[in-house]
Amino acid sequence: MISICIPIYNFNVLSLVETLTLQGKEINQPFEIICIDDHSSDFFRKINAPIETMDNIQFISLEKNIGRSKIRNMFIDISKFDKLLFIDCDYSVSSKMFLKNYLAISNFDVIYGGRKHHPIKPKKSNEKLRWKYGLKVEDQSFDYRLNNPYLSFRSNNFLIKKSVFKIIKFDESFISYGHEDTLLALELQKRNIKIHQIDNSVYHDGIEENAEFLLKTRTAIKNLSKIESKKYNINSIKLINTYLRIKKLNLDKLLLLISKNGMTIIEKQLLSSWPSLKLFNLYKLLFYIREQNNV
Repeated sequence: MISICIPIYNFNVLSLVETLTLQGKEINQPFEIICIDDHSSDFFRKINAPIETMDNIQFISLEKNIGRSKIRNMFIDISKFDKLLFIDCDYSVSSKMFLKNYLAISNFDVIYGGRKHHPIKPKKSNEKLRWKYGLKVEDQSFDYRLNNPYLSFRSNNFLIKKSVFKIIKFDESFISYGHEDTLLALELQKRNIKIHQIDNSVYHDGIEENAEFLLKTRTAIKNLSKIESKKYNINSIKLINTYLRIKKLNLDKLLLLISKNGMTIIEKQLLSSWPSLKLFNLYKLLFYIREQNNV
């Protein structure tokens, strides 16, 4: 018995819901699909309106935006079953065995299925930064995930027992984009709750434009600093590890001096049709240094 949980914000989920409904009918056990819309625009609410009339689907539309963490915690009280499968709204399911793959090993407390990006370049040049970063950095091999179960965990595609989720939950002080799933993984690790890895990826379809992705990146780094302030050890995260090595060499102050103008110059390149991931990593580092120095 499984509750499929889809938090929605400004995305068309009709195809995702239809795919999961068809697969749900083939698993020969009770299931439900719950969609909670976090106050999307009227445009997307009208697109997704047909979901409200579909069988075996509960659709809830919120009157105000409550954020990525709180909306996920809402599913605890709304869902009927003890197995909660979370799928982000801007992903698609390609495997016909997607639900069956999860259910075959659903006795584990937490299971992460992974994610991928489409190998074909986006037609719009102003979406290439997000696509390149997803394909080259975010898409992790199954072997990597097996060896780094907590570091590789993301909230876009995972199954968790409700009894476990009630204990940890998402930190609701994280309202904006980024690293709420990092904190959840740290809590799981702290409590010695294992994350089981399965090769059952979904595809990321919600590729943001370069400018929006840069804004989200800065927001995510602010959340990373927030996690650090909670006394969690996040040194294994690449950005933090790089910063600590630079600080040890006493180069952080020099980078701080050039950070403001440097970020402006780099940003122009990142907003171009041929963005560099190396410069993107430098951009993130400079922004993190500024956050550490409260400037």
